[in-house]
Amino acid sequence: MRRIAIVEDDPEELSRLTAMLSAHGQCVPFGDGQSFLKAIHRGTFDLACIDWNLPEVTGVELVKRIRGGAQAPNMPIILITARSTDEDIVAGLVSGADDYVTKPVRKPVLLARVETLLRRLAPVADDHLERFGNFTFDRSRDVVAIGDQERVLTTKEFNLALLLFRNMHRPLARSYLMEEVWGAAANVSSRTLDTHVCRLKTKLGLTPANGYNFGPVYGFGYRLEKMAPAAEMATK
Repeated sequence: MRRIAIVEDDPEELSRLTAMLSAHGQCVPFGDGQSFLKAIHRGTFDLACIDWNLPEVTGVELVKRIRGGAQAPNMPIILITARSTDEDIVAGLVSGADDYVTKPVRKPVLLARVETLLRRLAPVADDHLERFGNFTFDRSRDVVAIGDQERVLTTKEFNLALLLFRNMHRPLARSYLMEEVWGAAANVSSRTLDTHVCRLKTKLGLTPANGYNFGPVYGFGYRLEKMAPAAEMATK
């Protein structure tokens, strides 16, 4: 289930936005920006709706801090505000927000913007196949093909690998990975996740020699990155 953060200091508006978005995932409310900044150091969110006029840290400043941080630099963000001039909209988007919704928020508009951004996290599949470069995931058989060579994975390994490839370059919290792959009610140890990560590295060859950097994000979780070709890196 998608995790959607809603950062809004007005309790009534926070409740209203939560009700609007509850069908799209698990909504996690925050009354200020500082508490949300602390939260993204502990967990992963798939999308954030952030009010501009927050106490202490404004929504625009909050977006800038998120984009400049290591935990959620690519998280989709929608700014929500009563400001509606062209200058304000430009300022919001330049800060790093992906979209901008003005108050009073109309439910159809907000839902359409949210659905558009969430679709980026789940690329349209060709029937039961999903392709990422040289990797093809066959969801009907839990098989990954690297070029024309197939690798048979367990269901949990397959689901973990697909989740990582869908979120390429995005740090994912341990708690998020375990909940998405094993389920919220599962009693899974952190060691189980580490073991599956090691197996994926070996089975899929996710190493720098093969163009991938797959490893831990200290104190947070794991990240899979596709590295630039050696020739391209040499010219930088």
